[in-house]
Amino acid sequence: MDGFKSIEIQKFRGLSHLMVDDLARVNIFLGHNNSGKSTVLEALMLLMGMSNPDIVQRINSFRTRNVFSGVNDIRYIFHNLDINNIPEIHAQQFDGIGRNLKMSLTYTYDEQAQGPIGQNQIPTSETKVFLNTLDMNFSISSEDTTASYRSSVTFNQGAVTRKTIAEGYLEKNSASFLSADLMANNTANDLAELIKRKKKDLVLERLAKFDARINAVETIGHEVFIGFEGMNELLPISMTGDGLRRYLSIVASSANPTNNIILIDEIDNGLHYSAYKKLWESIFALATDTNKQVFVTTHSQETLYQLYQMLEENAQYQESFHLYTIEQTLKKDHQAYKYNYEAFKDACQNEVELRSIIL
Repeated sequence: MDGFKSIEIQKFRGLSHLMVDDLARVNIFLGHNNSGKSTVLEALMLLMGMSNPDIVQRINSFRTRNVFSGVNDIRYIFHNLDINNIPEIHAQQFDGIGRNLKMSLTYTYDEQAQGPIGQNQIPTSETKVFLNTLDMNFSISSEDTTASYRSSVTFNQGAVTRKTIAEGYLEKNSASFLSADLMANNTANDLAELIKRKKKDLVLERLAKFDARINAVETIGHEVFIGFEGMNELLPISMTGDGLRRYLSIVASSANPTNNIILIDEIDNGLHYSAYKKLWESIFALATDTNKQVFVTTHSQETLYQLYQMLEENAQYQESFHLYTIEQTLKKDHQAYKYNYEAFKDACQNEVELRSIIL
């Protein structure tokens, strides 16, 4: 299996330090509000897009629908809003490749945005005291070699004035982030890719499990349309319920062969409990068939119970699953407590609360 074997996060958003190892094909994160579940997904997205200077703004839009307007907004990626807390993310892949990313604020002189340099002035941080650039220094390492790169984005007067794309680096993998915001996902793009590759039936088959009346799915322009038995024309997805829209966005992204990593935040958002088992089955089936790795967050006990029921009925997926409860401890910072299928089964059968561990 391709993907991540472990991830370590330091000083990123609300996480001072978190280590998650022994990752599986499908990984589910539980925890209190603000425990860092979504931050783990964002850290993984950063690692997959670290050569792209727009990636930090993009992950911010998952939460706010807004992009950064300046360095003041960028402070939110630093632990406790302190820019001296340099975020660092490290991950080990199953193929032995290591990825490491550090982000820091620096100064870059931009003549086009700031005007010409005055007499005897030197365009360095010694003469320009404000910080205006987010540096993303990253490296790719194997057993024998380490290659280092840099990308950056510069802000002046509340606008992006310069981007630096890492030279000599080409990302071979792709991650898809499905946020809790139903309006922020790229369902039409995923579906268009599947139609182009003649793989639309993968999605249609899964949609029929959600609602047996569905007999067609198409993209027209940038909008998705659904066909129902007994209707003479296709219905825009925007006119259907939130549950179908959420289900389709996850299934289309999971089926899209160009996505290697699927990141799903608050999987239960918008879904009726009766759809949970069908969705879990679709996620495991598509991840297995297309060799993807999936990361999910949830708050819902009912979602977990339906996952347990699905795994009981589909034993072939039981070994490809790990669940993690993220807890902030008094003495050890954040910890990720792992459950394999047998431990998860035992907890469900004995009604043990998995979403929080009181220490």
